[in-house]
Amino acid sequence: MTVQARAEATRQTIILAAVELFDTVGYGSTTMGHIIDRAGITKGAFYYHFPTKESVAAAIIEDADTVIEVSTASAFGSPSAPMLECLIRTSFISADVTRNNALVRVGNLLRQALNQISPSGAAPYLVWRKVVIAMVRRAAAEGDVQDGIDVEALGHAIWSSLVGTALLSGATGEDPIPRLAQVWEITLRGVVPADVELGVGLGVAEVLRLLERGLEREAAAPHARQDVVARP
Repeated sequence: MTVQARAEATRQTIILAAVELFDTVGYGSTTMGHIIDRAGITKGAFYYHFPTKESVAAAIIEDADTVIEVSTASAFGSPSAPMLECLIRTSFISADVTRNNALVRVGNLLRQALNQISPSGAAPYLVWRKVVIAMVRRAAAEGDVQDGIDVEALGHAIWSSLVGTALLSGATGEDPIPRLAQVWEITLRGVVPADVELGVGLGVAEVLRLLERGLEREAAAPHARQDVVARP
């Protein structure tokens, strides 16, 4: 193993040890000594990679965001896929990864804590808001948003709902998937023209009927190639 490969392996060992500790005993109750002991490395090896506990947390947030980015890439299956469909798919894949991946789950919790002491906390939220607003703007251009709706405000509202669902689910331990289905049901009823067909050629009424079942299946197998709303 090369020096660079050993260094990266050590870094990952530190991050995994920190994730385990932050997930079980909490960020505030974990010291750098705890992380060093759990990782089974020397102090020198730790400080080579991370000068502070906060820098470990920032690295976890960065790695968690990378996992989310890679996982949600499958939401954009086709250049012709409706952007509203891609946004719905992205939200459920993200929720499922957060629910099942400790690195991502801890990264989300750390983001809230670091918001008080580092730009690392708020920055990803702001990036995600821009992405959601851009996707909603594209959905409006595709005719999937009723005329007269402020697209910027709608994008912000959807972003707030998605982030709020994720944060509250993490705080309460509730499954985010049914909550997301509720968010999208209300959103679709309120903003999508009634005669518009979404995703696989279904009207809004059919989408609302199948939304939770179809998207729960999507979240259960986020990398499967299937329509956002699948016929039973």
